[in-house]
Amino acid sequence: MLLAVVLLPLAPAVGTLPALAALVCAAVGAWRSRGGHAVNRGRAVTALIGAPVVLVAAVALTPPVAPVTAEPAAAERADARAAETAARERAAEERAATERAEQERLAQELAAERRAAEQTRAEQAERERLAEERAEQERADRERAEQERADGERADRERAQQQRAAAADPAPASVCNSSTHYVNADGNCIPRPTEAASPPAGATAQCKNGSYSFSQNRSGTCSRNGGVARWL
Repeated sequence: MLLAVVLLPLAPAVGTLPALAALVCAAVGAWRSRGGHAVNRGRAVTALIGAPVVLVAAVALTPPVAPVTAEPAAAERADARAAETAARERAAEERAATERAEQERLAQELAAERRAAEQTRAEQAERERLAEERAEQERADRERAEQERADGERADRERAQQQRAAAADPAPASVCNSSTHYVNADGNCIPRPTEAASPPAGATAQCKNGSYSFSQNRSGTCSRNGGVARWL
């Protein structure tokens, strides 16, 4: 019975069937030892000897049983690996989203810079066009002013030549043109006072209004032009 008490706690370690076999041998040995006969005692001794042998064989042949806590630990490790994998995937997705956002921002900045550069070029081209138009207008104005000045000088020269010719050879009173000449007290046809940039040939005085007189007598010279400013 003592052997049975020892074998029962070992059942989880050595296995149920070997422990039961050892327990049966121990029970048979205990039952045989009660009769007192030599045969019974021999059988009892055999059973008592066989029980430990069976127990030792059961311990040697029974494979080690994994700890009960192995499966929860493996499950925890699997959960941890799954959580780590999920965390890595989330981190990768966040990095990818950040990179896409950065690329979009850079693309928008590049597009804005390109639009600004195009606007600047357009404004510069417009300024250059306006400057060319102003320069062309100024050239045209200068050419027109130069042409007008040249025409005025040519007209002045022609009038001066006509006045010199008239002063050098006064026309007779009968052919005197009253619109450009007048007949003086001596009966000569004299050119009327005229305006010019410089004293024309034959002019005798400059009137106060700037015109030049061809009068042959001092009396009445520039009488209708403010009087004489200076004699020539």
